[in-house]
Amino acid sequence: MEICIYELNENLLAKYDIEKFLLDMVKLCYNMDYTPEYHQDIKNLDEYYLKPANNTFILAVDSEKEELVGTCAIRAYDRDFKIKDRNYNDKETASIYRLFVEPTYRHNKIATKMLKKIEEFCENNYKEIYLHTQKDSYGGLPFWLSQEYIIVEESNDEFGTIHLEKIL
Repeated sequence: MEICIYELNENLLAKYDIEKFLLDMVKLCYNMDYTPEYHQDIKNLDEYYLKPANNTFILAVDSEKEELVGTCAIRAYDRDFKIKDRNYNDKETASIYRLFVEPTYRHNKIATKMLKKIEEFCENNYKEIYLHTQKDSYGGLPFWLSQEYIIVEESNDEFGTIHLEKIL
């Protein structure tokens, strides 16, 4: 298996059905259908990730099969979470979105490779990276902790949200 990591561009957007991949992953990982409140970026990849200069979207492709097998995105922080002792903002803080790896490709360092590309991109644009995951997300928290992200707050919300960050 040879996995190639690409930064999204217009050609790749036309070549792969990224929207379907993402919606399938959301359904599989979170048992959730498309919800505009949470998934608007999936329907508007160009507006969220191609046009803004400080945002990007990474694809992992099995080059032998020409198949999309993973995604990871970064964009300026645009949430309003009230996290103790944190003052995240869209100028200094990046947010990770849509890190997914197709289940049959997991445990092959694909997520790590995509994340390294994201972090390299962020070094010139941001001071810190924020993300959140859920307690029950398969492999989520152990992965982020292994990548030197630290827990800044655990929520007691319906999703079991855990907020993490990494200072660049």
